[in-house]
Amino acid sequence: RTPQGKVATAYFARSGRILAEIAEILDRKEDADRYQEISEKAAGAFRHMATENGRIHSRRQAEYVRAISFGLLEETEKKQAAADLNELVVKNDYHLNTGFLSTPYLCAVLAEGGYVETAYKLLLQDTSPGWLYAVKKGATTIWETWDGAASLNHYSYGAICGWLFAGVCGIRLKQGKITIQPTPHNSLQYARASYLSPVGEIISAWRYEGEKVIYEIEIPSNAEADVILPDGRQEHLAAGRYCL
Repeated sequence: RTPQGKVATAYFARSGRILAEIAEILDRKEDADRYQEISEKAAGAFRHMATENGRIHSRRQAEYVRAISFGLLEETEKKQAAADLNELVVKNDYHLNTGFLSTPYLCAVLAEGGYVETAYKLLLQDTSPGWLYAVKKGATTIWETWDGAASLNHYSYGAICGWLFAGVCGIRLKQGKITIQPTPHNSLQYARASYLSPVGEIISAWRYEGEKVIYEIEIPSNAEADVILPDGRQEHLAAGRYCL
């Protein structure tokens, strides 16, 4: 009902990039080059529409989330956008104002931009709009709207689960390659995720013991994983269970 050229152009750029990756996997280099060119031109068009002197100017968090998560900005623009997004969230008393399209990426964009504490404050927000508001009201399903005025059983904002798996617990699988890169924070104290993936069950957990973080990781049989921890440790692990 309210079409926006910026949104369509952002998705055009993202779709082109995905098609280029698919063509590359299928060894169709000509198609890969063509779709990559389309993606880059669409990204340039987006920056022309959405930025002024390399900076986004909006009161909506979604404008920043989409541009960052879709990789539509230059590196300096990306850092500025993440800082501006963080400021918007803080000014909104750690509440989000994103819709269905950008909410799935909000916490990930903040955490990856260096604003882990803000991401966790959003995750644990218990006043509306916030994920724990419905929990405090006794919800056992995910509501379509933050205030429960529509469907009371709707995936919608449950998209935060993506960040719980890939961000909080850090389980990532791409083209058969496992990466474990958790993002712990002492406001949660403990987290555990188990992903029954195409290559087997991957488990990543962490817990605080005082100021120390203990990591428990399980790599499935016949698989390997790169583990990247916030303290700078990096290890390449074979199948098995580990406590780090």
